[in-house]
Amino acid sequence: VRREAAAMVVALEPDAAGETDEPLTFTARLPMGANAATLPLALQLVGGPVWLNLLGVREGDLGLVDVAQASVECDVKVVLPADGKSLSVDGRGKLHKLSLDNRRIAPQSLRDMELAWRVKMDAQLDGSGVTLHAGEFDLGAARLLLTGELVRQAKGYRVDAQFEVPLVNCQSVLDALPKAVTARVANMRLLGSLAAKGHARFRTANIKRHYDVDWQGTNSCRVVDVPPELAVSRFKTSFAKTVYTPEGKPRSMTFGPDTASWVPFSSISYFMVGAVLTTEDGRFFRHNGFDKEAIINSLQQNIEAGRFVRGASTISMQLAKNLYLPRTKTIARKLQEALLTLYLEQALTKDEMMELYLNVIEYGPMVYGIGPAARHYFNTTAGRLSLGQALYLASILQNPKKQYFGAGGAVTPGRTRYLRRLMKVVRRIGRISDEELEVGLRETVIFGSPSPDLEPPADEEDLYDDDDGTD
Repeated sequence: VRREAAAMVVALEPDAAGETDEPLTFTARLPMGANAATLPLALQLVGGPVWLNLLGVREGDLGLVDVAQASVECDVKVVLPADGKSLSVDGRGKLHKLSLDNRRIAPQSLRDMELAWRVKMDAQLDGSGVTLHAGEFDLGAARLLLTGELVRQAKGYRVDAQFEVPLVNCQSVLDALPKAVTARVANMRLLGSLAAKGHARFRTANIKRHYDVDWQGTNSCRVVDVPPELAVSRFKTSFAKTVYTPEGKPRSMTFGPDTASWVPFSSISYFMVGAVLTTEDGRFFRHNGFDKEAIINSLQQNIEAGRFVRGASTISMQLAKNLYLPRTKTIARKLQEALLTLYLEQALTKDEMMELYLNVIEYGPMVYGIGPAARHYFNTTAGRLSLGQALYLASILQNPKKQYFGAGGAVTPGRTRYLRRLMKVVRRIGRISDEELEVGLRETVIFGSPSPDLEPPADEEDLYDDDDGTD
């Protein structure tokens, strides 16, 4: 403790003769004297690396594990102005061999991470706002730069943020990620680089009017080598894949072109392709596996709802998940899904991907593949599906356990009106003709019947009802 002209300085300096030559030093500068009421309080933490357990961090705190093996070094200054209304933070630091156990991130613990950060920010102590003047977060060679502002308003918050991922080698990013995050794809080899820069501006109270999220970037990442268990050559013959029983228990099932249930792409009703494009991924034949517009729109809906209500998975991403990954909802699975999607888009044509997709996805409890689905629901083949039947199958893919058949096996009136609305979308994207649309609008799909009822409804205007079909 020492007295200066206008402050009292209190410093804690551990003995450097211990396990580290760079002890973590804490210094507080407390204003004193006649002008003390107008001077800020300043705190500084400098030094390291120091083991986390020596700082009082216990096993399990914030999900941390092996805290005796992890260390921290930092140089952080915190300033509290005399009015006590805000707080300024300016500093940098590193965490070495950090291990974390969080089942939302990955099924296994994330081990031996090397993290670095630098932050310059101001925060209002009443919680009314935070301004991030500069933020940098590094995981190995991968860097994320952030600036922005979060302001609390009368209703909700206003967000204005800018972000950037500087140009980085694709393989370096994969190598930097913990093995628990890349378990399925760790042995992939990548070439190329990626970079991105964008912004997010919105107001949660009126997000329909105030929402602007966008980014630009380059991505030349290419998968140049995969382990045998991931190679698409596996799918040229029979292959085993995990499916799930109605009770949610995993079991193995055999798929592939040499199995009796497999239907070649050329033998699948073209109505089915138009149907899944309408319900699942309208830009499948135009994107490279990732649909930027869908991602932006899903973010808006999730922010508006305050919870996750909509994803942005393309058919390519769904295929990667179905072929390679379990159902667990973790950040690790989404990252692996992205890399596997990149690989599938490079290794297969769009028609090959569509054939695989339609033959492996779930259409109902223990009903996998378009061939078994056509037989189960309509006692027909995949090649003879009508427009209404195809759209019915495509419309239940989000929740295959829920069905919409009423008395006598006919699809409920509300769902029929919904299918007719989808038919108009299929026509709008050019997948059917006017004549095919006219026939489709007269269909009433019936469970177990190869031929839909084609009798027109009593009131022709019912064909154009805008009921959402949720009943």
